[in-house]
Amino acid sequence: MELPRCSICDTADAIYKCRICGRLVCSRDYIASRGICLVCKDTICEICGKYLSIGYCKICGRIGCEDCLIQISTVAYVCKKCVQEGRYRFEIERGKTS
Repeated sequence: MELPRCSICDTADAIYKCRICGRLVCSRDYIASRGICLVCKDTICEICGKYLSIGYCKICGRIGCEDCLIQISTVAYVCKKCVQEGRYRFEIERGKTS
C-alpha cells in the first residue's frame, strides 16, 4: 500500500498526522516533540501552546487562542495574562442605560 503525499511539501511520504489540524505530513514538516505540523507551529497560541490563534493581544503582541484572549471590541483582544498583571484595565461606562 502506497503512503499519501505530505500535505505541505507534496513530495515526501506522509507518515505523521498533526494533532491540531489533522494534516498528513512528512518528517521534515512535522515537529514530533509537539505533535504538530510546521503550518500549525506558526499559528499556535503563544500563551498556552495548545490551540490555534484567533488574534493577538493589543498590549503584549502575542498571538492567542479563544481560551487565552479576551475580546474587547469587534476587532481587538487582550490576553488574560496582561489583565491579570494589571497591564490592561477594563473601562466601566457609568450612567449609561440600555
